[in-house]
Amino acid sequence: MKEFFEQIKEKVEELKNNPATSFGLIFPYFLVIGLIIGLYFISNLEFVSRQKFNPALLDTVKVMDLTLQESKIVPPVDLNKIKIETQDLLAEGETIYKTNCASCHGETGAGGGPASVGMNPAPRNFTSKDGWKNGTKLSNIYTTLQEGIAGSAMIAYDFLKPQEKFAVAHYIRKNFIPEPEADSEDDLKSLDALYNLSAGTFVPAQIPVVAAEKLKLNDYSVEITKFNNAVKKFNDLKNKNAIDAYLINRNAAFMLLVKDSNWKQSASSFKNLVLKNLENNVFSPKIVSLNDKELSQLHSNLLLLFN
Repeated sequence: MKEFFEQIKEKVEELKNNPATSFGLIFPYFLVIGLIIGLYFISNLEFVSRQKFNPALLDTVKVMDLTLQESKIVPPVDLNKIKIETQDLLAEGETIYKTNCASCHGETGAGGGPASVGMNPAPRNFTSKDGWKNGTKLSNIYTTLQEGIAGSAMIAYDFLKPQEKFAVAHYIRKNFIPEPEADSEDDLKSLDALYNLSAGTFVPAQIPVVAAEKLKLNDYSVEITKFNNAVKKFNDLKNKNAIDAYLINRNAAFMLLVKDSNWKQSASSFKNLVLKNLENNVFSPKIVSLNDKELSQLHSNLLLLFN
């Protein structure tokens, strides 16, 4: 036994003195372990690739309806003339500024107007060169007036005509902004292309979806009332089969009879309505083969429901 331990001790000493031999003995084990890990990953590669993670949705998303807007024609402007500040444009811009802008931006353009209390962020101080989101070019200010600034109290002044927006932009640049940036020809061409300023545009009317749905329901309210009354009268009948035997889809038939009142004129008019809708599987084909007396009786029964 002593000799066995002596041999082990000699082998350990040999490994200490010869690191290359130690690595050569250990390397195959690492290689086997690496191969096992690699094979496991490959065998599960399809599963890994199919893993799906639901995107994080911000709880600040707001669903907004359309605003009520009348149709209007936006008149064209001559950019070669409107880009130059004139006394007439500055006077028009001053009137618009004092009416629409001064309450927030102040009479001097430095912000702090009476309506700005509590606004966060505060209305723009036009006399400062810092923090302009869109810039101080004529085209920049026009864009701000047209679209507003999201996340602020700056609404879109798209109800102003193009000339009016240019006028107030000239007034702000002339009186409040120190050394405003100048527009290049490309800036003005891009603005023209974006808003179709040279040609003018027609803006169609739009109505909030909720209001449109209410109007649609109002349009059909009379028909719905007639339909419901007919159903109620039908349910009160003792002999429902006198009518139901000739209908494939009762609700669809009743709605057709509500929408087209011409069938009330005569039994033959009712038969014409049936013939037009036979392929829709609303009325039974048996109606076509009824004699005059039977058709007249069915017509009379239906009139009781829809009068």
